[in-house]
Amino acid sequence: MIDKKSEYLGLPLPNEQNMLEDDCPRIVEAFKKVDAHAKTADERLDSVENRASTAENGISALENRASALETAQASTEGTLQSHAASLSALATEKADATALAAEVQARAEAVSGEASARSEAIASAAATEATAREEAFAEHDASLTAHDALVKRITVGSLSPVIGICCVEDGGGAGVWFNIDAEGQPVSPPKSYFDYHPTYNALRRVLVDGQMMQEHHKFYYKAFQIASGPFTGRRGRCISPTQLDGFKPFPSFMKNGQEVDTWYCGTFQATDEGGSPKKLGSRPGKAPFVNVNFPTMQSYCRNRNVGGVDGFDMWNIYQAAEIQLLALIEAGTSDTQAFYGRGRVDTSSAANVDATDVATASWRGHIGLWGNVWQMCAGLEVSSSGTVKLWKNDGSREFVDTGFTCPAFDGSNNAYMTALKTGSGNGYDFDDIFFPATTSTNAALGTIPDGFWGRSGSAGNVLYLGAQWYDGVRAGLFACDLIESPANANTCIGCRLARM
Repeated sequence: MIDKKSEYLGLPLPNEQNMLEDDCPRIVEAFKKVDAHAKTADERLDSVENRASTAENGISALENRASALETAQASTEGTLQSHAASLSALATEKADATALAAEVQARAEAVSGEASARSEAIASAAATEATAREEAFAEHDASLTAHDALVKRITVGSLSPVIGICCVEDGGGAGVWFNIDAEGQPVSPPKSYFDYHPTYNALRRVLVDGQMMQEHHKFYYKAFQIASGPFTGRRGRCISPTQLDGFKPFPSFMKNGQEVDTWYCGTFQATDEGGSPKKLGSRPGKAPFVNVNFPTMQSYCRNRNVGGVDGFDMWNIYQAAEIQLLALIEAGTSDTQAFYGRGRVDTSSAANVDATDVATASWRGHIGLWGNVWQMCAGLEVSSSGTVKLWKNDGSREFVDTGFTCPAFDGSNNAYMTALKTGSGNGYDFDDIFFPATTSTNAALGTIPDGFWGRSGSAGNVLYLGAQWYDGVRAGLFACDLIESPANANTCIGCRLARM
């Protein structure tokens, strides 16, 4: 069997001599080759068909993109036409804006000129004010009067610098007190009011002849019966830093019939400053000077008046009353222990004049005004007939008998002031001081809670103020003792220095 194609299949050529069994394997192998070749041809044909399909899909996509491009081109042409119209409108607006900008610039230049002028005016005014302030402070540094004038200009709210006090109800242990204005109408000043008030602000600690003293500046005063309002018929007392109708200088600023601008109160209870003759002073860190009689104590105060120094003496009733009045107005109550401090009143001996507990009994720099030791005070005595004698309030230091009988000591119990004495006569006025018209040994009936020890015996008795180290609640700024003669001397009795 001859197969001419066999050579293409890479098979042995048939041989006519071959038997059937010899050619069959070759024929089988030939068919296998043919099948394999057919399969390869089929796969190649499938691949060509797939590529043809992909090509057709690509052609379809290209046709779609071409269609989209045509649509986009049409849209772009429309957009370009719209932009062209917008650009045309913008050109018109630009022209209008250019004109507007020119107008704005012109206005800005005008405003700038006006602002510059205003700035120059403000700067000029500020410079003028600064110059005025510098001149005012220069004047202030050179003059206490100018200082006081500046203090007066400090605002104290809507309140006037005229301020006072009125007891609107007697009794109850300490009475009921109200601050009042010049007409006796109620007012309610804050604490800062007193801090800036010219009279209170003027209180200064100074050295006088080497002694620590509190400088007091003159103010004016009136006592009156209130004519209208809620306190009608009650007595009022008012102060003013300047003299107004109906006001007089407080008597502490009177000397030999003339007004003085200042006086000085010892910062501390009197201390022993030695010397020959002995001098009393006002110095911290020392014990209070005690245990001499009234005239001797007074002479030791006056012994400072040597070597060109003058004006020193024991403090007097009008100076003490000024402190009582100012402290009462500020506190709005007669209970000075409750408002200012307890003081050294609960122990068995005296302490140094600036000890911690002594210093709790203080008011605006005045240390130990009550407690520790009693303090002798000049200018008020009880006559041998039991009437009250006062220095005249013109500063002459001449006694005048008021004719008023001093409430008596019952021999064992201190009393309390239930009503204050009023009334005046030749050279005196009980409204200048705080003195009882009536008293009671029942503390609950007191209008002032501090103890009052009235006249005792037939000798002319002198005045002690403030109470001592063991008097407890009976001690205070208004505590008053009139039971002792001028000859009495005791370790619990001292005094306080003053100078005018």
